[in-house]
Amino acid sequence: MNKTLVVNRSQCEEILTVEKCIPYMKKALVGISEKQAKVLQRIMIPHPNGNMLANMPASLMSENVTGSKVIIFPGPQTAKMGTNQGIIPLFDIETGRLTAIIDAELITVVRTAATSAAATDVLANKDSKTVAILGSGKQGKAHVQGMLAVRNIEKVYMWDLYFDAAKNACEIMKEQFPQVEFIPCETAKEAVIDADIICTTTPGKTENPVLMGSWLKEGAHINAVGTCSARGRELDGQAVKKSVIFSDWTEACHRDAGDILFNISVGELDKIPPMTEIGEVLSGRNPGRTDEKQVTMFESVGISVEDIAAAKMIYEYAKENGIGTWLEI
Repeated sequence: MNKTLVVNRSQCEEILTVEKCIPYMKKALVGISEKQAKVLQRIMIPHPNGNMLANMPASLMSENVTGSKVIIFPGPQTAKMGTNQGIIPLFDIETGRLTAIIDAELITVVRTAATSAAATDVLANKDSKTVAILGSGKQGKAHVQGMLAVRNIEKVYMWDLYFDAAKNACEIMKEQFPQVEFIPCETAKEAVIDADIICTTTPGKTENPVLMGSWLKEGAHINAVGTCSARGRELDGQAVKKSVIFSDWTEACHRDAGDILFNISVGELDKIPPMTEIGEVLSGRNPGRTDEKQVTMFESVGISVEDIAAAKMIYEYAKENGIGTWLEI
């Protein structure tokens, strides 16, 4: 019987970094735009305690891998206990063999930041030196790592709804990147006004935007990450109108991009604006930014093929380096 490689949470933490994940996110995004990926809409089963079982399947044919992220979205009590878990089973498309079972806890944070980094690499001006992070939690800190992986960043402005969170994040980041100046900000405007690159990494579940178009610097690039449903937004309508928009997957953005759909619902946008899939830029079929003065925006709602590609990266690294446990399932 063929054996399956099981990679647990601590082993995933040892293997998975934003920088190592970026090339795999480029493969996933190109796969979407070249019809080499198949993705099904997320399926959710809600429970009375607020926990939701989510099943997010996808195939990346160019990598001969299929699977699904199966994970609990925690309700209040489970979130407090920190007991929510998830896995990604990976199958070989050709043989149907279960090649790996990968812990899913870390993957969402890392692959999201790596996806933003892949987009930033082809959209942001090459001389970008300053970054604003709006939302200083795990995703915000991961985005710092992603932006520093693709640009020579000198200053990072960090804002959070809670100023202490921004200060703490700056202290943590300073230890990792002592060559960079980290500046905690009391207002989002203070963080954004000088930023060449802006990453919005808040929960994105309210109608109140954290990024206003009037604050945007000429030539800025935005990674809009926090909103993945039409029930909230991070950007106001003016910020969207000012931007040339690129998506992770246009079909998903038409369904789930609150920065667009919510702004339409409140009358700040008339209709869904044109957008280009970032995979077309990564593959060279679209030029992306055509003017250094343009404001570019990467609208990312998160798609399961990114999870599968990240899990494939973990599997390949673990197999090559003797990490994980081989089991007969």
